[in-house]
Amino acid sequence: MNNFFLAILSGLLLAFSWPAIGIYPLIFVAFVPLLILEKKVKNSKQLFFASFLSFFIFNILTTYWIYYATPFGAIAAFLVNSFLMAFVFWLFHKIKQLSSDRWGYFSLIAIWIGMEYFQLQWDLSWPWLTLGNVFASFPILVQWYEFTGFLGGSFWVILINLIFFILYQYDNKKKMIWLLVFSLFFPAIISLYMYFDFKEVKDGSINILIVQPNVDPYNEKFNLGYQQQLTDLISLVRSELTQQTNLLLAPETALVEGIWENRFEETFSIKAFRDLQDHFPNLNILVGATTYKVFEHEYQRTNTARQIRNENLFYDAYNSAVFIPDSGNVQVYHKTKLVPGAEKMPFPYLLDPLARLIVNLGGTSGSLGSENYLKSFSVDSILVSPLICYESVYGQMELGNTNLLAIITNDGWWRETPGYKQHFQYARLRAIEQRKSIIRSANTGISGVINARGDVVQASNWSESVCIGAEVPISNQATFYSVFGDYIGRLCAFIAVLLVLLSFVKTRLNNL
Repeated sequence: MNNFFLAILSGLLLAFSWPAIGIYPLIFVAFVPLLILEKKVKNSKQLFFASFLSFFIFNILTTYWIYYATPFGAIAAFLVNSFLMAFVFWLFHKIKQLSSDRWGYFSLIAIWIGMEYFQLQWDLSWPWLTLGNVFASFPILVQWYEFTGFLGGSFWVILINLIFFILYQYDNKKKMIWLLVFSLFFPAIISLYMYFDFKEVKDGSINILIVQPNVDPYNEKFNLGYQQQLTDLISLVRSELTQQTNLLLAPETALVEGIWENRFEETFSIKAFRDLQDHFPNLNILVGATTYKVFEHEYQRTNTARQIRNENLFYDAYNSAVFIPDSGNVQVYHKTKLVPGAEKMPFPYLLDPLARLIVNLGGTSGSLGSENYLKSFSVDSILVSPLICYESVYGQMELGNTNLLAIITNDGWWRETPGYKQHFQYARLRAIEQRKSIIRSANTGISGVINARGDVVQASNWSESVCIGAEVPISNQATFYSVFGDYIGRLCAFIAVLLVLLSFVKTRLNNL
């Protein structure tokens, strides 16, 4: 029962440290009960199941809202993510048994961050609960993310938990207290200095208008005609537009009309926006849509292409950001970080045969297309990089040259839960990592403007139809993290693999 209590306590501490749910300082001791349990338990299976319970509680309490959008996806996310976290703890336990306490605790840091880096890469990628995200509501403490990214925050969290645990375990507490004070407060003090000393680079500015149409995705989004929805959206923005507005930002899937990319200018939606541009000739428009692309030759088709029934024609469907410049042709960016299960079929080598069977039976494959390399749009020589919904949870973006980040999302699927609040707060970390202003348009949720040090400059409320106008500074600078990406994750993944291999070799040698 004591072990059961320790496992539950860790799960609760992790959950109630998370943005929009609790208070972040709890994260610094959240692993301590599990570490105490690991010290007591000798049976590896018992440790695995106890840690799985902890992380399952953590996952459910922080991300239960996924259930509103996809019940199956929610259950899969809870189980897979909890398994990976518990597997890390089990692996750390085994390495500690085979080596020493010192190497074991060192391995926990490397393996955990290696797991988080793995979570950014694989087909079931789910970086929502990366430990470094815990500071999203208090970015004043992690201004150094411009050098480390959010995996640097994960390193900090695990390190402090280990120091607290060692302080609890050992008699020589004076030395450990000094180490704890230094490790806990030195990064925070550095961050505070960076925050208050920060001078935003202003390589110009852009006049923007963000629209939050507040269309209920459950009852209105796909029942109300696309023409009426677009008419309502344009009516909402017309009263706020000025001749000085350079960019109108509208949310993910704001255009419900199915748009074929080879016929952009012929669609009702594009014609309606072109008419708006006739009245506001300096206006550029960035809006979310579902678009389709036909492959004229079979050899051009992708792995995600669907066949038009009874015809030898194939097409891809995309979650897209459509850019309508004030002059020139319509451009499009396809979302590349697709939500596993909801937008893409994971593990295509294994599951593509199933997808093809579904298509042959009259359905569609579960995967959207994502082959597109355009990363930014030019608004009067200002480079604007779109991030579509889930993409804003990732730190490493490989955007190249950009001046401004524009997030478009539809957070209404999650209803009024911590989900939409967490999603908005994570954007504050992305602003610090890239040192770029962020403009954000949500169908509903929170739309607004975030500056380059993570401050919320303007923000909407939940379930509010509103337009937000602002003059936003732009920056040409690149941060260390924007250039080198998740180098901490790559390094820790390498060290983790090395430690596992060394432990395996040592076991084999001991058995000879």
